[in-house]
Amino acid sequence: MSEVTLVIGASGRVGSEVVKLLLEKDEKVRAAARAPLSRGFSASVEKVEFDFDRPLSFAPALKGVRKVFLIARPGDNQSHLAAMPLIDEAKKQDVRLIVNLTAMGVEQDETFMLRLLEKYLEASHIPFVHLRPNWFMQNFDSGPMSVDIRSTGAIHLPAGNAKLSFIDLRDVAAVACEALTHPRHAGNAYTLTGAEALSHFEVVEKISKASAKTISYVPITEEAARAGLLARGVPSGYIERWADFFSKVRQGLCAPVSGDVESVLGRSPILFDRYAGDYADSWR
Repeated sequence: MSEVTLVIGASGRVGSEVVKLLLEKDEKVRAAARAPLSRGFSASVEKVEFDFDRPLSFAPALKGVRKVFLIARPGDNQSHLAAMPLIDEAKKQDVRLIVNLTAMGVEQDETFMLRLLEKYLEASHIPFVHLRPNWFMQNFDSGPMSVDIRSTGAIHLPAGNAKLSFIDLRDVAAVACEALTHPRHAGNAYTLTGAEALSHFEVVEKISKASAKTISYVPITEEAARAGLLARGVPSGYIERWADFFSKVRQGLCAPVSGDVESVLGRSPILFDRYAGDYADSWR
């Protein structure tokens, strides 16, 4: 019988994919999320309620667990403060590996919240793997960009003509699964990108071809982007984080291509053309 792996955020897109891949390897999985998980998982998956806002949920979720897939609260500027007590509890309960999903480039800013979380995990002496992905391809088929495409036929972003090495979240989950099941990865930090860097002009060409629907990219100013988010009631903290991200995009900091996905998985990352074909119905 394999050791129990706790997957935090199991109801999310990355977490649910990690659960699926672990099950394919006959791993014993405990799926954790804020709401009870009654559907979408096989009967072999143990389900547990978990909430970063309720630290009392940490100990029951971690009981008997030896490996953890950690996603701190995305979009939260204080996510490191919420996740640090979880790491403390994991140490008490003799967790032997934490695979920690952060973000590309966090190591370049020692004050950034996700880098603070990485350093806290490192200082705990729990064996770790940091996964630092670039922008997910799947952001185009869900959330604000999907709404933008469906309502206007275009993507409006303050990215200029800058390129990003977008990554398919299925590759992120695959690397996470490898890191959780092979001890040789402990102590490593992997920067996860696709195999190519694309501008949003190139992205919409690929989405248009796959969906047989004409979609445009409209570069906008940061000021216009902020105003649009405020009008939709987006919290100011999230807007600042979002604006900072696109500032880095325009500087070219999100364009580098890493070989870490291929190094870990032994294959090339999924290309955007394949992603667009697989998700074409999302834009029709």
